[in-house]
Amino acid sequence: MTEARSYRFGDANRPGLLLGLSARQAVPVIAGVAVLAVVLQTPLPPLVGLIGPAVGAMLAFGRWHGAALAETLVPGVRLVGRRATRRRRWVRPSLTGDNTGASLPAAMRGLELLEPTGEPFGVVRDRVGGTVTAVVRVRGHGFPLASPGEQDVMLAAWGGALSPLAREQSPVRQVVWQEWTHPVTSDTHRAFLNAVGVHERRERPATADYLALVDEQAPVTIAHEVLVAVTIDQRKVRARRGTGAGLSASVEALRDELRLFSARLESAGLTVDAPLSALDLSTAGRLRSDPGRAEQVTALSRSLAAAARRGSMEWGPMVVEDDWRHVRVDGAFHRSYRVAGWPQLPVGADWLSGLLTETHCVRTVTVVMEPVPMGRAARAADREVMAREADSDLKERKGFRVNARERKRLADAERRERELSEGHAEFRFVGLVDVTASTLDELEDHCADVEQAAAQCLLDLRPLEARHDHGWVAALPFGRTIVASAPA
Repeated sequence: MTEARSYRFGDANRPGLLLGLSARQAVPVIAGVAVLAVVLQTPLPPLVGLIGPAVGAMLAFGRWHGAALAETLVPGVRLVGRRATRRRRWVRPSLTGDNTGASLPAAMRGLELLEPTGEPFGVVRDRVGGTVTAVVRVRGHGFPLASPGEQDVMLAAWGGALSPLAREQSPVRQVVWQEWTHPVTSDTHRAFLNAVGVHERRERPATADYLALVDEQAPVTIAHEVLVAVTIDQRKVRARRGTGAGLSASVEALRDELRLFSARLESAGLTVDAPLSALDLSTAGRLRSDPGRAEQVTALSRSLAAAARRGSMEWGPMVVEDDWRHVRVDGAFHRSYRVAGWPQLPVGADWLSGLLTETHCVRTVTVVMEPVPMGRAARAADREVMAREADSDLKERKGFRVNARERKRLADAERRERELSEGHAEFRFVGLVDVTASTLDELEDHCADVEQAAAQCLLDLRPLEARHDHGWVAALPFGRTIVASAPA
């Protein structure tokens, strides 16, 4: 019997700019010291110069409502500015807009939903990022019930499907895996029971018990949907095919990459559906933004106008209202988290099952994977090893102690360099979790459940304070995400 493998994650923190401090922390400190140095060269009292280091230290290490100022200062100031100018609440200006300009909220500005001529799938074009994205629905079979050894084999096969994306000159910028869960009501099943005449026998004890069981299980019956989005960088397509390559060439490259990637996933034992059409993408975005509109969105997607593709594609929200701890989209509230820390202990293949299967609420788990070409990955690993060694040497010379966490980070960087030399592909990745609820009280309860499940999976979740609108958009299958940060 094959022994189950264990998996290790590297530390997500990058080498510090100065004495282990990140750039967001080091820059305010350096600026504060510079202010002090300038003041000391003037007739001003030295106490005035101390204001600079004090403010710099506060910006580098201070916290506001539990969030680090170094991360939330800029979005927080932007949110306060919108409140002051009464622009915190965005309302769709028209139902007949073009869905590319003011018809979309700020977090979605620049996105465009297209249905290219001659192509059977929809494409999301990001004019800001210079990308095009297509989405497929993927289903797995038997992973939770498989033995640890079989799970390792499945993971190896899935990793083999991803590895070719990290080749040199690949136009793929990122692959986004999203798992969306939502409770399933008993309405459809009850309609079926009524159609076969069960309602006529509801007075019987057995029938009454069965209907009571259906109602009891409905709140904890969860539907899972996995979408995988492939994003192409238009600039890389132009570099490969000449400066004249435009949108049509990018869509052609996207189609080819999606076809090959889907074939590799199917060879790995997964079921891959046809790429989503523009109407399917619009429906998915609306359902994830406001699950309470499921019946309305389903009716609109089945309408004659939608089937005939008459009129402009309506795919954006109607109302978006930002807040520090959440964002309201139409009738739903969203709170988003980023994975600030991955497991530091060895874990098994099913280590994420607690978060994926034991949370009974509407939430989306997103993993953004950015392939890194082998040559660039090797150079980055070499620089990281040298930077961490230099940082440790500097600390020792200045009398600072190199702690166990910093020694582990150096060991992780050396292991990464060794794995790259053996031919393993590298992806930079970031994890996001978006929780959705119809009321704020319900949102608090669901977020507490998700945080508890994530902690059991050894994940460190941090809320995207003042940036929940960006987290909500990242949970949609449109290819716009938060920048990836951790290598694997």
